[in-house]
Amino acid sequence: MKRTTSTTTDLKLINRNKVYRYIFENDKVAKQDLVRALGLSLPTVSQNLTELFDLGLLRYAGKFESSGGRKAKKISVIPDARMVIGVEIKMDHINIVAIDLRANTHPSVRVDHDFEASDNYGKFLAGEIENYIHAKTINREIILGVGISIPGVLSDDKRNLINAPTLKAKQVPIEALTKYISHKTFIENDANAGGFAELHSRKDLTALAFLSVSEGVGGSFAFNGVLYNGMNNRGAEFGHMMVVNGGKQCACGKFGCLEAYISTSVLTCGKDRRVETFFERLKEGDASCLAIWEEYLTFLCMGINNIRTIVDCDVILGGALARYLGDYFQDIKNRIERIAVFDCNADYLQLSNYTCNASAIGTALRFADDFIKTV
Repeated sequence: MKRTTSTTTDLKLINRNKVYRYIFENDKVAKQDLVRALGLSLPTVSQNLTELFDLGLLRYAGKFESSGGRKAKKISVIPDARMVIGVEIKMDHINIVAIDLRANTHPSVRVDHDFEASDNYGKFLAGEIENYIHAKTINREIILGVGISIPGVLSDDKRNLINAPTLKAKQVPIEALTKYISHKTFIENDANAGGFAELHSRKDLTALAFLSVSEGVGGSFAFNGVLYNGMNNRGAEFGHMMVVNGGKQCACGKFGCLEAYISTSVLTCGKDRRVETFFERLKEGDASCLAIWEEYLTFLCMGINNIRTIVDCDVILGGALARYLGDYFQDIKNRIERIAVFDCNADYLQLSNYTCNASAIGTALRFADDFIKTV
């Protein structure tokens, strides 16, 4: 008898999830649509809709047109019925953003603060997250969790930050960063998180390589909709492929890594270290910026071509660099075409769908996706 009760309960939860996911994926559906599409009886659909409305997850969004008889009501999900906080840990600042179940974002904030592997940093991080929640008047009861991205290699169990060259940190217990946060947490490598966000937003792609170019350079690779982490949780670390034997020193301590040549820290003009200033002067025709840009493009295109040659799939260029490339993107593709062995064009190269906060959104999406799959 106990087994039968358990099975009945499981079936009810499965049916409820089917109803919710169908509405989520199709939006603005009628009750009869659910009956036809899911093969469930009208009473079963009605019961599950009642539960989902009671949970505050659904709403009516008008009525369908009708050629006769009563107009069917449009049923839709409430995207902000649940929220997730996404956090990006950077070398000298923290980005915080909130997303709803459809990955719509609230305005983000940047908090300038140098990274340090300490309890004090963990307390500061938790405090800033709470400040953000309060400032955006987000109901704490609907927060599913806090997703955190960090530019470094994590252990398989995600309990330790093994190596983060741009943060100048090694063997840091993750608990030191998260133990003061009063919500569930999920932590991920920033490039993996950015790749997951791209994968989530590009339903037409089953495979993609994501090249993230910011202060550090990382990457991720997804095949059949699943991220490949590698044997040691450092798969697709594109930034540390060697492009010049004995070349410039990288933040990792080695010489000749791609990161040493295409990190955004390379794009500076004189004493002003801001990337924005570099591109402003580049547009003005500044000779020194033009020279830096020419060498930069040589290595950027080399890296992209190498990635394409190895994994033979679409390549998404993201990170802080992507927001500045609109005027230069066709030139980048033209340059890649000239050095490619197999491709006659570079249409496989695309800019990120996210101009900012991609990795924060990617980590937050883990909570949103889990909720949608299990509600």
